[in-house]
Amino acid sequence: MAMSRFGRSGQPENRESFSLLVLNVSFRTTADDLFPLFDRYGKVLDIYIPRDHRTGDPRGFAFVRYNYEDEAQDAIDGLDGMRFDGRALMVQFAKYGPNAEKIHRGRITEENPKPRGRCRSRSPRQSHL
Repeated sequence: MAMSRFGRSGQPENRESFSLLVLNVSFRTTADDLFPLFDRYGKVLDIYIPRDHRTGDPRGFAFVRYNYEDEAQDAIDGLDGMRFDGRALMVQFAKYGPNAEKIHRGRITEENPKPRGRCRSRSPRQSHL
């Protein structure tokens, strides 16, 4: 069965999706556990729970994607602060792109811009001709 390329209004579907960042997820929670919570608010495209690349353990947060912004907003309104698996979930729109807040080990961090100026290296630059 082929997937339709048309959205709710009959217009071609916008290829952009709306991703939510779900923080404070229990380390034993799976995507299958989260799906029924988020599916109440609209069609969930996917759920991704990042894992530590060395240990394979969950990192305590997840991403949930919807096709439509109103469904994603409804999920935020309904689930942000909800207790699930012993923890209060924090649900917000995920941020992407150059102005996004960087996440490092489950914490949002700010990067210091690199100073512009001369290179500190004392060796002369080689010119390749």
